Amino acid sequence: MRVLPDTNVLVYDTVEDSEHHTIAMNMIERAGSIILPSIVMHEYVWVMLKAISVSPEVVATKVNEYANDPRSRYLLEGADTIAYALRMLHDHGANASKINDYIILAVALKSKAVLATFDTELKAHAIEKGLDTLP
Repeated sequence: MRVLPDTNVLVYDTVEDSEHHTIAMNMIERAGSIILPSIVMHEYVWVMLKAISVSPEVVATKVNEYANDPRSRYLLEGADTIAYALRMLHDHGANASKINDYIILAVALKSKAVLATFDTELKAHAIEKGLDTLP
């Protein structure tokens, strides 16, 4: 199964004392292949450093762990993907602050990946577009 983990899945996979840690860890472990969009990796670094105050060394170790997993494919979003995300944002009448979620959704759709997320709004949009989701 090709899985695109949302930022929150990577954060919960990393933070062992979180309520979703085991679920996130299992989603990552069960994936046959993992799509890592650059937007997810950027958000992950920001959340870990700024919101959770994890040391840069720990964050660097985890980034390397995710990126060097033989199942992982790091993906830089192209202009067409961003344009697609902007169209979906507009069509849903969503706030511009949600653009990162729409970029993640666009990548999942283009990659035909299962979207792993704990974000109920993003999950609902994915299901609406016909994507499989986890959990």
